[in-house]
Amino acid sequence: MLVSGIDDGYFPIKYKKKKGKAPLVISTYSENELVDVDIDWITVDGDDATAVYTTLRKGDIKIFDNIIVGGFNYIIPDKNYIIFLGRTPNISDIKNALVKYFDDSRKKIILEYLSNLIRISTRKGVVYINTDINLSLAKRIIEQYQVFSKYPEPIKTSHIIGKALGQLHVI
Repeated sequence: MLVSGIDDGYFPIKYKKKKGKAPLVISTYSENELVDVDIDWITVDGDDATAVYTTLRKGDIKIFDNIIVGGFNYIIPDKNYIIFLGRTPNISDIKNALVKYFDDSRKKIILEYLSNLIRISTRKGVVYINTDINLSLAKRIIEQYQVFSKYPEPIKTSHIIGKALGQLHVI
C-alpha cells in the first residue's frame, strides 16, 4: 500500500492576499521507503489548492498535514484520506480569520473538516484526525509511520521539502 503525506511549504508574509505562490508537496512511501515526490505551486490565500492537488501523483492513502495550505488556501480531500494534526486547532481563531478576510465557500469547507476531528492516542502521543477510512486502520497507518515523533514520516518529508523549496523560491 502506498501512503502519501501532503504539506505546503514556506512563503514570505508579503505573498499573502494572492501575491505569491507556495509549494505543495506530496511524498509517497511504500512501507518505510520513500518512493516518489511530486511538487507544484499554489496561490497563497487562493482557492486553487484542490485543483493543483488533483494533478499530483499520490498513493492509496493520503495523510494531510491539515487541509489549510498556503495561508488560507485549502484542499478538499478525495477518498482514503487522513487529515492529521499534532494538536487541536483553535477553531475560534480560524473562524475569525476566515470571516474577516474571506467571503467565499472556504469558511464552510474548512470548518466542516476541522470541527469533526477525532482525538486518538498513538504510541507517540495524542493526535487529532478526520478520516474517511476505518479508524483502527487509520491509527495503524499513523503509528507505522511515526518513526521519530508523533508526525508520520510522509508528512515530515513533505514539510522539509516544502520549507526548503519555499525558501529557495522567494522572488
